[in-house]
Amino acid sequence: MVFQGDVFSYWGRNIIEDYDDVLLKNIPSLTAIPLEETSQLPVLPKHGYGPPGAVGILGAGVGGLYTALILNSLNIDYEILEASDRTGGRLLTYNFPNGGKYDYYDVGAMRFPLPKKDAQGNYKPGIMRRLGELINYSKLNEGLSKAPLSSKLIDYYFTSQRQGHFLYFNNQRYQVSQTSRPPDFRAQEMGVNSQYVVAGVENIVEDVIQPFAKDLMKDLEQNVHSGWHNMMKHDAYSLRSFMSFKYIPSASLQIPRTHLSTNVINWCETFYDSTGPFNRALTESVLDALAFVSVESQTFGEVEWKCFEGGSQVLTDYMAAYITSTTIGTKPVIQFNKKVTSIIQSGDIAMNVYVRGESSPRTYSHVISTIPLPGLRMIELGGAGLNVMQKNALRKLQYGPSVKVGMRFQSAWWTELFDIIGGQSSTDLPIRTIIYPSYGVESSTPSTVLIASYCLTNDAERLGALINTSKIEYEEQLKELVLRNLAEVHNMDYSFLLGQYVDMHAWDWSDEPLVMGAFAFFGPGDFQDLYTSLTVPNANKRLHFAGEAISTRHAWVVGALDSAWRAVYEYLLASGQHDKIQRFFELWGRNEEWTGQSKHGKHDPADPNTMLRVHMGFTYASELTGEQAVLSI
Repeated sequence: MVFQGDVFSYWGRNIIEDYDDVLLKNIPSLTAIPLEETSQLPVLPKHGYGPPGAVGILGAGVGGLYTALILNSLNIDYEILEASDRTGGRLLTYNFPNGGKYDYYDVGAMRFPLPKKDAQGNYKPGIMRRLGELINYSKLNEGLSKAPLSSKLIDYYFTSQRQGHFLYFNNQRYQVSQTSRPPDFRAQEMGVNSQYVVAGVENIVEDVIQPFAKDLMKDLEQNVHSGWHNMMKHDAYSLRSFMSFKYIPSASLQIPRTHLSTNVINWCETFYDSTGPFNRALTESVLDALAFVSVESQTFGEVEWKCFEGGSQVLTDYMAAYITSTTIGTKPVIQFNKKVTSIIQSGDIAMNVYVRGESSPRTYSHVISTIPLPGLRMIELGGAGLNVMQKNALRKLQYGPSVKVGMRFQSAWWTELFDIIGGQSSTDLPIRTIIYPSYGVESSTPSTVLIASYCLTNDAERLGALINTSKIEYEEQLKELVLRNLAEVHNMDYSFLLGQYVDMHAWDWSDEPLVMGAFAFFGPGDFQDLYTSLTVPNANKRLHFAGEAISTRHAWVVGALDSAWRAVYEYLLASGQHDKIQRFFELWGRNEEWTGQSKHGKHDPADPNTMLRVHMGFTYASELTGEQAVLSI
């Protein structure tokens, strides 16, 4: 089994395989005779569920556009219904009016840890490889009247390239340098003993997370499963509960070898990035560490942080432009302001999609939804053929809040006064994280726009209350709060920043009606039951689900791409288009999470027992017997 260092594919495959193992035990018809006999796997019709026809893609974010690129390459008819007036979804770049070339900021996705390239210019294996391959996709780079998409990639500076960033906690300020130690930020006043301060927050949190992450990587390197089994033993824990009730510090930290107290945990969380992230699943924290390349490994970790000159929306603009250029006839392939109100099965032969303001439904052979799950739940799905677990997944799977406040100033004062280029500063003040621009740094007209506040979890919920109120008093309150916080972090006069201030743009993803949250934020145990239910289609096998939440790569663009890839593969299997599957693999690659051979069943070469094929078959059998509704791992 070759995962090429992609621990996320390894993670996802194991989740699905364990789930299918339990289904196998619970379904008598599957256990009656040996699995080697082909007849024991529920058969997907050779010719699919009815004749292939046009596919309806819901959503023109990066997942929907990627789905369209794939279908286009396979000569499959489709159209995209987008509820808003633009493409991009959560790839959203705001350009300040009357600003210069670099006076913008990314409201959504803003940075990408891409694998390094080999000597031939191809991306090496890694978690974000699919995104790199999309950026290199020939249709987005060749024969264009503008610069190739790949030329738009520039370095993203995760840490400042010159002087260090600021840390400001409990009214103590520190500009990071290599020559001095940071203060203790009044840890003892938070009820934290000095020995924990000496050990350090970063070392303690790493000591909690790194053993799990390293064991998962060891699984890949040594072809064992001990890391996976240990992680699953603790999947029911949040990071906070694990630190409170299970974690024992390593002797090297020289702190008491007992579970951590609430005071110590709160102290650690204060410096983490926001208020409340320790309440999410322990597994999410481990995967997060892997995504941010915080784990050393022989097969994992060589990345280059990149962003797009012009903002991340450049990616989806290129995708949409190519898709639009392939339109035949007068009917646009991407249709805007089409708000879906209902999705209903039309027997076994089609899906009907109702759009607000249209008297009759649009009928598709299959529908691939890339709508964020909270938004999808606002659509009437009573007749869509969802099973109980799918309905529960839509209700329960969490999206995390996120707020950004972009501010334009008269000058790039952070560089002029503090010699800061790129990187970010952190504080316990309401603005929490400050992101300095990585673009335009060598330009004669550098960016004068700062992400003055980037908040997640509880901090985002609170600051978000001041955004989109349509009341000037709250807009002024937000402006003053952010400027005063910036002044305090940087030890500046508020009056100076007020004089520098030009404009502000604030965005709360939880307040966006079509999204209702920034990105997936799984709680304890969510991977084991809810994730598995949305990686298969509905009852008549014609409604398919995609989106970063329905992947193991939460909060990353590549999660949307991977899930869209899986949804298309699922569609090809369900519609019986086996002749197109090999071409699909040749053009868009494989994913060991779904194309690896399952240990269950044997099939002819045209319909091999891949993980997705078996997962669909077992889930179909469980629906027929009613087992899935009561399944518990």
